[in-house]
Amino acid sequence: MSETNEAARTARAKDEFFSADMHMFHVTGFPQQPGVLTSKAEAPQDARLDVCRTDPASNQHASGPDAEGVAFGTQSFSLINSGNRTLHAPKRSWKITLEHGANRIAGMTRINLKSMYNDPSQMREALAWRLFRHAGVPAARHTYAKLVFDATYYGLFSVIEQVDKRFLKDHFGDNDRGNLYKAYCGDVGCATLEHRTGPDGDDSGRQYYRAADDDRTYRLKTNEDDRDASTYDDLAQFIRTINGTRLGGGEGRFDTDAFRESVDGIMNARAFLRWAAVNVLLGSWDNYYATPSNYYLYNSGLLGAENDFMGSPYFTFIPWDYDNCLGIDYFGTKWQYTDILDWAGNTRHYWREHATSRIPLVQNLLRNRDYRQYYLDYLELLLDTQFNPDAFSEQIAADSSDGLWGRICQAAYLESATPYGQPFTGRQFTNDEVYLSGCKQNELRHGQEKADGIVHYVRMRRDSARQQLEQLRKETPRATDRASFPAMMEPLPPKM
Repeated sequence: MSETNEAARTARAKDEFFSADMHMFHVTGFPQQPGVLTSKAEAPQDARLDVCRTDPASNQHASGPDAEGVAFGTQSFSLINSGNRTLHAPKRSWKITLEHGANRIAGMTRINLKSMYNDPSQMREALAWRLFRHAGVPAARHTYAKLVFDATYYGLFSVIEQVDKRFLKDHFGDNDRGNLYKAYCGDVGCATLEHRTGPDGDDSGRQYYRAADDDRTYRLKTNEDDRDASTYDDLAQFIRTINGTRLGGGEGRFDTDAFRESVDGIMNARAFLRWAAVNVLLGSWDNYYATPSNYYLYNSGLLGAENDFMGSPYFTFIPWDYDNCLGIDYFGTKWQYTDILDWAGNTRHYWREHATSRIPLVQNLLRNRDYRQYYLDYLELLLDTQFNPDAFSEQIAADSSDGLWGRICQAAYLESATPYGQPFTGRQFTNDEVYLSGCKQNELRHGQEKADGIVHYVRMRRDSARQQLEQLRKETPRATDRASFPAMMEPLPPKM
């Protein structure tokens, strides 16, 4: 089979996998771990992983496969608990790694099973990822699964596509061998993308890492052993560009054609601005917003220069981690009223001494009139079409078995024997709280966490954004043809 046909076959298999309403991941013969698995645990010889589609309406914990039977089975796999905030939670998230090259689920060697520990509705990530894909942003796909170890039900989980080499192949084609960076809070602080220089004025890639690989703020996930590609010099060039360090004109340099043209030459700025419009409406703060961390940057290089991505870098922003959105907060921040241009002004609870987040990739781009125009025009399109109470209510479909609520409610209810009892899976929300939050859209307070009803949050966020847009339109009337907003990511520009 040719490489092209193999890629098409794999893409179809992934589409089918993520279009399923519910899978079951059944692990047998793997010793149950009382503690957290912080490093990969290889499956013992007699252990097995089986994956199949299953009926989300089934009232069985270990529900059997649907008519298509077991889709995948292997004895070569490893497990690790994943996540940051929820790593030590009673109901933990899991990452499954399939060992050996030919051992894949729909072309994937890694699967993320997220416990949705902070989300009483169990639906926030499903709603967020759908918006990003509609916006033509390269984003992970999502579905749901039950997880069972032998005869023990571990509960309902979100299945999140891994951002890895397979993901890069799917989205960037032949430009799939570039540098993929993941953003953390690590050796040089959080991943703000602020410009860094050494004592001698050096602002090369050496300024963006100090410690060992596992504690870096910007962690290279591909080409780690390639001496030429692992210098971080491409990242340094990207950061210099978005901060306009080689342009004159002080703060005014950002509102110039020269700044816009330099940024357009090194990144897909319009895909990033569409991400920004979606993200500010979602109120998702645990990413390049308030923390900032939890995102990827991929340097694919330009089209036709896939082997010269260091000499001709071209970056794309890839979002990650969306369980803390749509009205979830721990510090009393009202994300629904965030200024749609001044993001940082609403982040004081996340920084010491009343500081705010420093996010030049947002702040500098929105200082440019052309980028600001595009961002506001796309945000208005979202409010008119995708981000409004009716659209979210239709997706949740609380009174129907055809929407998100119908997909998740039975598997979620199976985590507890009673409506008000503590779930035996470790989930922090009772079945009644899941019902009140996900189905009835009630506000929930649980310890320090406050979770708005999703539809209620969307209504408040939509109304606030509309009012702000009305004022901003006096100076920035709509100019972008709505038909010009892509339904998928723009093609990479060619090397000139």
